[in-house]
Amino acid sequence: MALAYEDQAILGLEVGYAGMPTSDTLPRNGVDVGLVAGGGFGDAWSIQGLLSYNIFPNEQPVHLGMAGLETVYALDIVRFVPLIGAGIDGLLTVRDGRTRGDFALHVLLGADYLINQRWLIGVDVRGYWVATNAASPLDPFIVTVGARAGVRFDLR
Repeated sequence: MALAYEDQAILGLEVGYAGMPTSDTLPRNGVDVGLVAGGGFGDAWSIQGLLSYNIFPNEQPVHLGMAGLETVYALDIVRFVPLIGAGIDGLLTVRDGRTRGDFALHVLLGADYLINQRWLIGVDVRGYWVATNAASPLDPFIVTVGARAGVRFDLR
């Protein structure tokens, strides 16, 4: 029986693309660096925390920090593990010396490949909806696409 994340904790580092695809006033393309940590609480479900930093470079760069919590469902197929999930996030934006906080919701689509009992690599796409975008300088939609390397620890 394949139980990819049951009774295990995961710690991973993620690097990839960040984008605000419909923005007319902010830079659209940036870089995303993140740290993911979580634990499985069943044969398919886990909860993960995500901390990430995004920079959207141009003459007036946008710095975006995100802290989120997500529930993930893993469809375990021995070594290949497709993932779907959803979560909530707090965002902190810094531009031109001004700081603003926002709230977002996101969805997750991804896949992990279990190299062995300890190590994994993966890819994921997260689509964010900035719920407080009416008063925010941020685009209402943000997307991140990342590659991840991680390590698994037994909790038993």
